[in-house]
Amino acid sequence: MAKNQNVDDITWIRRWIKKGLSKDKKTLDLSNKRFDLQIAIDVAENLAVPGVEILYMHNCWIKDTYLEELVEGDLFQGVQELWLYENRIGSQGVEYLADCDKLDNVRYLSLYSNKIGPEGAEAIAESPNLSRLETLDLSFNKIGDAGAVALAHSRNLPRLKALHLDANGIGEEGMEALAESPGLKKLEVLNLTYNMISPEGFERLRESPRLQALKEFRFDFPADDD
Repeated sequence: MAKNQNVDDITWIRRWIKKGLSKDKKTLDLSNKRFDLQIAIDVAENLAVPGVEILYMHNCWIKDTYLEELVEGDLFQGVQELWLYENRIGSQGVEYLADCDKLDNVRYLSLYSNKIGPEGAEAIAESPNLSRLETLDLSFNKIGDAGAVALAHSRNLPRLKALHLDANGIGEEGMEALAESPGLKKLEVLNLTYNMISPEGFERLRESPRLQALKEFRFDFPADDD
């Protein structure tokens, strides 16, 4: 972790790359680094590793203002898996990600355990840059019914196969929207544990003709097996 580094000395970036880059140079692990705004600026301006497909940046204390800087650099260019869970990212930070055309190759996006509200889910739903997403993990955020409705109505997530929305304060309105989703035709995994599942919402999801590809539905509502 870079502590008290001179802003004119960016040799610590080379150390980060050397320590975090896999042997095949396709994975870069920057997780558990303590970011601040100056580090985010330095990384955006000086860190580019062509060919990286998987980027781990979880538990880095990343805030929205840091993402505003990071999306301006080349760090995300060509990345297929982006792991940003357990940071301090809110809806504004997700909007920066959604507007970043360097993320148009991302298949897997993990934003588990941040501070994302419904506006963040709406930004993802409306982003043409994230249209190749196959897995989206927004678990343990605060997107609520409005965020679930936005994702359900999105026409920009045609390849999505796995959607993790556990612990997001989603109730019957969000579940009804997901059950009637016109755009999530390839969804195979839907995780809604630790939400406010009602018997009616559960039945709509289980019997939905729109979710024909669904193979795995995770929930914590006591279903009747009879």
